[in-house]
Amino acid sequence: MPRLPLVTAPTPANQSAFDYLMKTRGSVRGGFAAMLASPEITQRIAHVGSYVRFDSPVDKLIREVAATVASAELENPAEYVVHAGHLRDLGVKDSIIQAILERTAVTGASEDETIAINLARELTRNHKLSDATFQAAKKRLGDSGVVDLITTVGYYAMLAVAHVALEIAPPQK
Repeated sequence: MPRLPLVTAPTPANQSAFDYLMKTRGSVRGGFAAMLASPEITQRIAHVGSYVRFDSPVDKLIREVAATVASAELENPAEYVVHAGHLRDLGVKDSIIQAILERTAVTGASEDETIAINLARELTRNHKLSDATFQAAKKRLGDSGVVDLITTVGYYAMLAVAHVALEIAPPQK
């Protein structure tokens, strides 16, 4: 059970953030519903998330793998459950998804999947990024794309901190 009440209706204090979430996500739920206790930070986080999830030119598969890996590594089921489903929809093999969720070695991944897995794991596990992984991501994505991928991992790390601290559960099916 979340540590803060989930906000399900707008108030004068949260109206702008609430409206932004409705516009960009279609509903207010999960971590954002709890974080609306602080509407300003919620809207700013959601704005970054809108770019990371919907507007970044980085290929959706790479973004989703990075999101799932970062969320799994940081033990945030509120995100990794959702993003694992997106990976299935994108055709990622179940064995790869399982290895990501179990935080074990991954075999048989595509080059794009491997780049995202290595980058997200290094940043979340080691708090560093090796030159080899950086160069592989930069070669595939360019300067702008590598920045987008790195900050995608940072966005999901930020959500993990908030979700874990607020005890946000994964969505119920």
